[in-house]
Amino acid sequence: MRAPSRIGHDERVDAPRALAAARAALAEAAAELAAAGARPAQLAATVAAHRALGFIPVREKLRRTGEGFLLGALLATPAGDAVEPGRIVRASRQVLPGHQSASAQERRALRQLALDSGFDEGATLVLDSRVIPIDDAEAMRAERGPLVLRETDAGDVEVLVRWVPSAPDSALRPLAAYLAERVDLARGALAAYRTESEHP
Repeated sequence: MRAPSRIGHDERVDAPRALAAARAALAEAAAELAAAGARPAQLAATVAAHRALGFIPVREKLRRTGEGFLLGALLATPAGDAVEPGRIVRASRQVLPGHQSASAQERRALRQLALDSGFDEGATLVLDSRVIPIDDAEAMRAERGPLVLRETDAGDVEVLVRWVPSAPDSALRPLAAYLAERVDLARGALAAYRTESEHP
């Protein structure tokens, strides 16, 4: 049972404050990872093959739309935007030997398309993702994705993370704690990678 709201609680005031704090936390997480030397993922949108000027054929390509840091269920940009990741692919010319399934061939074609579209070898691309409307309180209350605005049992209004798509509202986690955990994990992975590179 939800506890009664505190005296003087005004959700109309608390929602913008909670969303502003969420944006600041996302920007801080991105800044911390950038300072630690993490390589940002590239946001990209698929541009379908078409004809320019009505007759010049233009092949399918990937268009860069931004960048940010993958933090589990969401991606944080340096500006504090929250993005629901789409398909993730690494730009690579790697060709695996032997027979490949149709899905493996599709992934290989996407990796090559990323290179053909001008992305660097080894870059991580997040394709056709969705920007979460973090500045719109009403939209955030209606969200069912990885980031939502909810009133807590204590009567506060808070931005929470749905860390797996199937998680019920009862399993949502506070954004600040989630980001702190994910940033620590990313830093640990970076430190391990550097140690391995220095001492193969």
